[in-house]
Amino acid sequence: MISVVYTAVCEGIEGIPVQVETDIGPGLPQINIVGLASTTVMESRERIKSGLLNSGFEYPRRRVTVNLIPAGIRKNGSHLDLAIAMGILGAMGYADADALREIGFIGEISLQGDVCRVEGVLPMILGMEKAGIRRVVLPAENLAEAELAREGGSAGPELLAVRNLQECLDAVQGKKIPSQGERVRPAIRETEYADFSDISGQENAKRAAVIAVAGHHGLLMMGSPGCGKTMIARRIPSILPPLTRQQMVETTMIYSIAGKLEKGQEIISAPPFRHPHHSIGKAGLLGGGSYPVPGEITMAHNGVLFLDEVGEFKRENIEALRIPLEEGEITHFRHGRAYRFPSDFRLVMATNPCPCGYLGDPERECRCSPGEIENYRKRLSGPMLERMDMLIQMEKVHYDELNRKPDENLSSKEMRKMVMQAIDFAAARGQEKPNGLLEDREVQQLEISAEGRKILQNAYTNLKLSPRTWIKVQKVARTIADAEQSECIEGEHILEALSYRTAPEDIY
Repeated sequence: MISVVYTAVCEGIEGIPVQVETDIGPGLPQINIVGLASTTVMESRERIKSGLLNSGFEYPRRRVTVNLIPAGIRKNGSHLDLAIAMGILGAMGYADADALREIGFIGEISLQGDVCRVEGVLPMILGMEKAGIRRVVLPAENLAEAELAREGGSAGPELLAVRNLQECLDAVQGKKIPSQGERVRPAIRETEYADFSDISGQENAKRAAVIAVAGHHGLLMMGSPGCGKTMIARRIPSILPPLTRQQMVETTMIYSIAGKLEKGQEIISAPPFRHPHHSIGKAGLLGGGSYPVPGEITMAHNGVLFLDEVGEFKRENIEALRIPLEEGEITHFRHGRAYRFPSDFRLVMATNPCPCGYLGDPERECRCSPGEIENYRKRLSGPMLERMDMLIQMEKVHYDELNRKPDENLSSKEMRKMVMQAIDFAAARGQEKPNGLLEDREVQQLEISAEGRKILQNAYTNLKLSPRTWIKVQKVARTIADAEQSECIEGEHILEALSYRTAPEDIY
């Protein structure tokens, strides 16, 4: 007898439905799994056998063949355990074969027959829903995360949360199970970020942070050690606009696949902030592996990726960010398949002017040799610098500024209000995407005053700007104009934008 059940696997952040065929026929007692199954899936044979026997079910004493369709996709993950086990029970007559065809199964099985929590539940449920699967059996511990598939007014599939194989069989047979009809709202944990009011001085850097966030611009800060670069970067998430429901779902799927959803936090409701160490490898930064998993640039999707001391990162790692920055996604090719991961993040970088950090400091002498300075500068190439919209020099904070009380400083609440006013003004103009993501042809259509165009022309000639930099200046100027509630880009907006475009040779 052949039984058919459904499950899913993750490919990138997409859930791909998988059909599981199970045939019990004559032959020596053994179980064969075909269809490009990984080592983890092959090891499920022993878990399933022990789980079935310890749950009080019989185990077939004949040859069992399990076929995973489509055979061209590699299958990986212990979450396939439950589908294979139910396929075996269906082939043995424990459950109605027609009923099994309408249900998706996700879950790992312990040796005692318990159904254990797994990773990547949300994208797999959404993938099965697109394929027409209207009922999904899953571990009880994953129910809160799975409920996100039914948030926002969507009916979604019926979710049957089970704790063991017996409850799973009861659910298939239509019997009442403890979780039936239960709906658990995903837990939303409030994320508390440090406030900009903690920072005294650095008003220019705060203004630059507002413009960078409002227009989705990349930001590079340079200054001597201790001037506040890291403090500024760590507080940028506190002024980001709130995530939309779609962004919450995308971000939660990424963290679910990566296994980074903490207990009690089934939904990522705040923009993520990722701060990798400079010793990170390319795979950790970009993602990858035999079965590709998200890297830091994907974990920062819809949030901020902060590269502190960017001059200490390997140059090849920084250069590899070019395409993800422009495309908003990264694609890994493995075994003839393309795994796509989103990477639409705000890039913030901080660097010292030299290895010791005091090159050009009026009060402290640089101890670096010319060779050390040259090698340090080569870590960040000119093409990469040109891809940063805003480059700012941070000055030392004066003593009088340090004596300010926090309530005298510009706060995150005030700065976020500025950000939202700029975003709302851009929306009122009929612009749907941030200025930093405008196409070149869209930039050409921006309204610029005669004075502004004259300043642009002089800057292009006298400052020897590249065409890419010329375009970026206009994007930043449009964001500044939005912050000032101006329909037209004026000369003063162009001048401020140019002040954020320090020439690469002045930085390195």
